[in-house]
Amino acid sequence: MRRVTIQGADDASMADLPFACHPTDVVLPSTRRAARQATLLTYREGVATAQYRTLLEQLVHEGPWTVDETCSAFEVKAQEMRESATLSPRQLARWMRGDVAQARPVARRVAEAFWGHRFEVLLGGPQVLRESERHNGPAAPSQSVDVESLEAAADMAAHESFEHAARIAGSVDSTDISLLQESVLELARDYQNRPPLRLLTDARHIRNVAYLLLDKTRRPEQTAQLYQVAGQACGLLSVVSFDLARWDAAEEQARSARTYAELIGDANLEAWARGSQALIANWRGQSRRAIDLIAASIGIAPTGASRARLRAIEARAWAELGRPDKVTEALRLADLEMEQVRDDGLYGAAGGEFGWGPSRHAACAGTALLKVGRGETAVTRISDAIGLVAEDPFGGLAPARVQIDLATAELLVGRIDASVSALETVWTIPAPNRRHGLTGRMDQLARQLTGRDWRETPQAVELRDQIEVFNAEAISRLALPGA
Repeated sequence: MRRVTIQGADDASMADLPFACHPTDVVLPSTRRAARQATLLTYREGVATAQYRTLLEQLVHEGPWTVDETCSAFEVKAQEMRESATLSPRQLARWMRGDVAQARPVARRVAEAFWGHRFEVLLGGPQVLRESERHNGPAAPSQSVDVESLEAAADMAAHESFEHAARIAGSVDSTDISLLQESVLELARDYQNRPPLRLLTDARHIRNVAYLLLDKTRRPEQTAQLYQVAGQACGLLSVVSFDLARWDAAEEQARSARTYAELIGDANLEAWARGSQALIANWRGQSRRAIDLIAASIGIAPTGASRARLRAIEARAWAELGRPDKVTEALRLADLEMEQVRDDGLYGAAGGEFGWGPSRHAACAGTALLKVGRGETAVTRISDAIGLVAEDPFGGLAPARVQIDLATAELLVGRIDASVSALETVWTIPAPNRRHGLTGRMDQLARQLTGRDWRETPQAVELRDQIEVFNAEAISRLALPGA
């Protein structure tokens, strides 16, 4: 069994996926005491289990609620007991990792009644839980219906039916191809609203049906359309893999998308896939390779949104290499390309995850500027991105990512109140939707909060604790279907 220690945003690793089923131990970082406080997740045969620091951490993460919901239920229990006890997410996070100097007797009494164990036991090692202990608290559901699981099961059944029908059909119906094309666009536009594992299933289904139909037709027009669908599905699978920090899988899917694009002469899809390869390389710490990929791609990319995206990714790579002059030049060229955008369809302001609209362009520029320490300029570009979202709904921007970048930029220029405010909507994101693009950025923000200017300030300490809980929930809740 191999072990991978996550050191930061650029080399993080997440749960193994169905297309990469190797037993993996993943050591998760704490934003404050990485070595001592790490939580261990173990993946065996595609099922996620967890080795927690304390029994309390196990009860919270294997229970049905988020940390905030657990704190609210704790306080309801205190009121029922007529005890004056409250519990904040920050305090619960400290309890969960066993970092308790001296808890008040009233808090201990409520905790023991709420979780059904002596306080010392709660702070001790994890145990094998009875099923009833996975639904703690006075208002916990007993036989609740998991709506998301039912929806996923219904979708899976539909996928199986469609795939079987495609397999036994004697010929390829143009209606089926149109349905696949519409499904790809819908998935791309709704990308940010679906959990990564759900996206994995849906994109894989589209790709597999395209493969089945390709085996049944020799008509050039249908073949080209199906290779395009397969390439776009592989593109989305690359993004899902990226969001789960599965770098090898992300690279393989992007390379497949590029191959299909080259086969049918789809210049926009090819440029998109090449840009994705560069983006993946940059996140893997291979920024020089990312720049080389961009240089080899600019000449074949259509003018407008496709080239603007490549130049913006190039700016991100130069930022990682600490070259503000190159960042400025790459962003200048990117902005010039955006001025030439007319209607780039799927790869412009209408393509969702494939798209490169004005809001996403401004956000990417802000991220590059942030990396080279240009805080005020970064705040301006990122704020512009946020302001453009309303008129650019399918331009591909992930609002939560840009809010975290805004928080980091505000902190860089010394405005911690504005930084805290920028994160207000981020905390509400459901744990299964907390992609690596979010948790990686949160890690970067947490590291900035440990700097000399903020290390001991109460706001910074509390924010670091919140980030730790946010990221820990994301990892512990990211288990494969059926886990």
